[in-house]
Amino acid sequence: MTTDKAFIIILGLLIGLSPLAIDMYLPSMPAIASGLDASTEAVQQSLTVFLIGFSLPQLIFGPLSDAMGRRFVIITGVLLFILGSILCALAADIHWLLMARALQAAGAAAMAVTVPALVRDRFEGSDFARTMSVIMMVMAVAPLIAPMLGALVLVVGGWRLIFWVLALIAVVGMILFHLKVDETLPAQQRVPLRPAVLLHNYGSLLRDRHALAHMLSAGFMFAGMMAFVAASPFVYIELFGVAEQYYGLLFSLNIIALMALTTLANRFTHLSSKRVLQLTFLLIGLVCVLLTVLSTLSQPPLALIVLACVLFVGTYGIISAHTLSEVMNRFAKISGSTSALGGSLRFGVGSFGGAAVGFFHDGSALPMTSVMAVCGILAIMSFLAAGQPALDAKADIPVNKAA
Repeated sequence: MTTDKAFIIILGLLIGLSPLAIDMYLPSMPAIASGLDASTEAVQQSLTVFLIGFSLPQLIFGPLSDAMGRRFVIITGVLLFILGSILCALAADIHWLLMARALQAAGAAAMAVTVPALVRDRFEGSDFARTMSVIMMVMAVAPLIAPMLGALVLVVGGWRLIFWVLALIAVVGMILFHLKVDETLPAQQRVPLRPAVLLHNYGSLLRDRHALAHMLSAGFMFAGMMAFVAASPFVYIELFGVAEQYYGLLFSLNIIALMALTTLANRFTHLSSKRVLQLTFLLIGLVCVLLTVLSTLSQPPLALIVLACVLFVGTYGIISAHTLSEVMNRFAKISGSTSALGGSLRFGVGSFGGAAVGFFHDGSALPMTSVMAVCGILAIMSFLAAGQPALDAKADIPVNKAA
């Protein structure tokens, strides 16, 4: 597959701003609480505000990109992210910080939801899936380096400098995007942004079993990954006594596995997205068997837990890219709305993963391994429920007639 490396790196940088904004400031939470004279709980709310602010605006920005073009929405998103980052750096109290984080998240949402639609404008079928896989692999570098970068910046210049650095990275990304990436959605192909049209498009997606099942399968995989992210610090550090610096190394294995498996999947250019998903879910099924066995043991070996988690998280890039490809190939004319609904569903379903391990916390590894196993099984069931596309799957959707 021939792709523009600059195109992939720039888009990976833009959608990587979201994990950077989440992970870079985590080491500075105690310093933020002290600096703003706020409670730890109040500072933790800034993460919740960001996640909510990242999820909901996607439902608007996706259709807006179908109506106004991809460049308009992405540049708007970057500007919002930059403004939000600057306001975070200048925050005088916790309330100002929370509002700034919401603005920052909205900007990140605009980029995250529009990038897949932009890629779909340029690539089709398996080429789209492979390109998105590579972009997500580039994006995966962000959570790998973000905590270390955040800790370094915190030591050098304090917590406010972290947000200035985020703003600077966004400025660089915006300049590169403006110079290197052209508009991919011609004016004659744009869809009017009207409430009736919007509801019709989302209704078309939700009524389509093939599309909904693929979006849910990605959502359940994301839920399993969130269960790991939420529970692994306790399991690794507190339960098994892994030193904090070594926890970072163990966590990085998941990112390395994601990059390696994504690269491996992209080697099989002759396989369709459906076939790639079938093989990947076969691997996930085996991982779920291992997680289920580990859930039955009173003292499961750490090495097997790490192996299961690495394989589970490592497949997410493939699942996310190829399920999105299956849906977007069927709803190409409303790819912005498709990306928006897929992202919101993925986040909505995924949020239950982290909540579940907290609810079932019992001082053991059981909540993490069992929740991950259940999420993996639900993802497989959703994929199997997708079935074959309807005969009219690629027929023109009356997106302009719903007003």
